[in-house]
Amino acid sequence: MKTSTSNRKIRQMMTVLIIIGGLTSVQLAAKTPYEIMQLVDEQRSPETARSRMTMRIFRTLDAEEHDREIRMITYARGVNESHMEFVTPRNIRGLRVLDSEGVIRVFFPSTGRVRNIGSGDRGGSVGGVGGDFSYEDMGGSGFTTDYGGFELVLESSDMWQISAMPLDENSHYSKLVFHIDKDLYIPIQIDYYSSSEMVKHLAASQIRQIDGRSVATHLIMKNFENNSRTEIRLADVEWNIPLEDDLFHPNRFYR
Repeated sequence: MKTSTSNRKIRQMMTVLIIIGGLTSVQLAAKTPYEIMQLVDEQRSPETARSRMTMRIFRTLDAEEHDREIRMITYARGVNESHMEFVTPRNIRGLRVLDSEGVIRVFFPSTGRVRNIGSGDRGGSVGGVGGDFSYEDMGGSGFTTDYGGFELVLESSDMWQISAMPLDENSHYSKLVFHIDKDLYIPIQIDYYSSSEMVKHLAASQIRQIDGRSVATHLIMKNFENNSRTEIRLADVEWNIPLEDDLFHPNRFYR
């Protein structure tokens, strides 16, 4: 009888320990929406990066053939500094866009001049070449720097949906909703809202692992206001490589 009672107590203690252990694991795994977005920023911000980018512009949402193709080389240092160099077509070759220290500068080879893009103009297409990616969509700092008021909208077994409000009062959006892959910590979708209406939708796919980081190599931006879409494909992606400081210098990036 004593042995039976002793075994029962041991089983009860083990059950309690399992429950406590399970709760502890859940609590340790739990993250706030802000903490999740911090991890997203960390995952997408290698020390340096370089890639080739092909952008195709489609006149309508369901068009099968693109109207224009643009090729660029992109450089980045963390999430706060980026430099885009346009390679083709010939009429915009040498156009460069620098996003550094919160300031966006565009060099126009046709005039040899640099123009600063004010916050009120960041809704325009990058480089003024058309397409549905704006300076605001492609530039900026980390998500946790440019946005606030993070809230968990929905959680499933493999994804978080997190809403955020732009901190810039001149933003062209009222809200963004990020669809974050739980395993990879990358946004596989971003919904852009103006008031209560979704005006853009970004889908990221063809995810590759490069030096321990995940990168989506195919991006599709749908613009519901203009009934158009733009696709970007990344190639030759390299992380943590030597880059010249001049690439990110306000007075030298175009030389």
